Amino acid sequence: MRSSAMKLLVLSCALAGLAACGGGSGGMSVTAPPAALQLALQPVASGLSQPLYLTAPAGDSRLFIVERPGRIRVFANGALLATPFLDISSQTTSAGERGLLSMAFHPQYAQNGSFFIYYTDSNGDIAVDRMKVSDTNANLADPATAGRVITIPHREFSNHNGGQLAFGADGYLYIGTGDGGGAGDPLRNGQNLNSLLGKILRLDVGIVVPGQTYGIPSGNPYAGQAGRRGEIWAAGLRNPWRFSFDRGDGLLYIADVGQDQREEVDVAPATQAGLNYGWNIMEGTACYNAASCNQAGLTLPVFEYQHGANDVNGCSITGGYVYRGAAIPELAGTYFYSDYCKGYLKSFAYRNGAVSGAQEWAVDNPGNVLSFGQDAQGELYLLAGSGQVFRIVRR
Repeated sequence: MRSSAMKLLVLSCALAGLAACGGGSGGMSVTAPPAALQLALQPVASGLSQPLYLTAPAGDSRLFIVERPGRIRVFANGALLATPFLDISSQTTSAGERGLLSMAFHPQYAQNGSFFIYYTDSNGDIAVDRMKVSDTNANLADPATAGRVITIPHREFSNHNGGQLAFGADGYLYIGTGDGGGAGDPLRNGQNLNSLLGKILRLDVGIVVPGQTYGIPSGNPYAGQAGRRGEIWAAGLRNPWRFSFDRGDGLLYIADVGQDQREEVDVAPATQAGLNYGWNIMEGTACYNAASCNQAGLTLPVFEYQHGANDVNGCSITGGYVYRGAAIPELAGTYFYSDYCKGYLKSFAYRNGAVSGAQEWAVDNPGNVLSFGQDAQGELYLLAGSGQVFRIVRR
C-alpha cells in the first residue's frame, strides 16, 4: 500500500478553542491499539454497482447495501440476494454526485418495519422518504408505503448533496446535507440559518402532526425562531458525506469534505446543539481565501489533513465509525476513516478533547473508498468503487 506523508494537525481543546470538547470520552477507557495488532480487508461481496452505504437493523444478521443507481441489496447467509430489497432507479439519477445515497432503519424496525432513504430526485432535489418492509417477505420493501418526509431544493449544482441518514440515541433522525454545490459555497448556504443546506438536521419522525410529515424537536437550537430553520442541529458544513454516532460514548463524528486544501473531522457530544463548524469562513483550521477571519463562535475540527502537492495525502475524506465490535476488542474507541483518492485505511482515537494514536494500517489498497459500513454487531466494513465490500478483520 502506498505510504502517505499526511501532515496531521492534531489540536487540543485549548489550542483550537473548541466549544465541543466538554464530555471527552464519557469516562470510557480508550487506549491505542497494540503495535503487534495487524488488520486486513476481508472480501465479503462483489459485483455491486457503486456501493455507497452498508447498514443493518438492530439484532439482524443481514447486511443492507445501498447502490448509487437506486437499489438496496441484501447480503444474507453468505450471499448477495438476486432481487433488490428496493429499486428506485426510475426516481433518481446518478449524474454528478447524485443518486441513492444512504438509508436508516427505524430504531424499532423489528416492531414497525419502517426505514428511511436519502436520495436525489429526478430534478436534483434532496429527498428523504419513509417506507416499510413487505408484510410477507422480510427481504423486500413495500414501495406502496413510500411517503415523503422532506424535500430540500438542490437544483443549481449536481455536487455537495451530503447523503447521510442516522438515528441518534435520542430517537431522532439526523440528516447531513451539503452546501448546495459549486466551489466555495457560491450560494452562501453554509452560514445561512434560513437554509437547510450545509447542515446537520434533526427531525422527529416518530410523532407526526396531521398535515405534517415530521416534527421539530423542542431541543433544536433554532426551533421557533424567525428567520432560522428549526430543523437545523448544526451549521457551517461543506459536504458532510458521512457522519456517525459512537455507540460507546455518545460522541458525534462528522467527516466534512474540504475544498482544495484541507479535509476535517469534527467531534462533539451528540447532545450539544447549535455548533457552527465554520464553512465557508474557514476550511478546516485555516481561514478560507483570506489571511485572517473572525473565528468567534466557530467550532474547529479536532483532526484535519492537508492535500499536499498533487494531493499526495488525498482529495476527499471518507468518514467511518468508532469501532465498538467484539471481534477485535483492542480497537475499542478507535475511529476509522479513508480518502476517496488514496484508498488507505487510517484511524485515531479521540478522548479528553484530544486526538491520539493516529496511524495508517498496512492493508491492501482497495481503490476508491466510497464509504464505510457498520453491521448490527458493531463490526466495520469498507465499500469500494470497484463494487466490492470488505470487512475489517484481524490479520
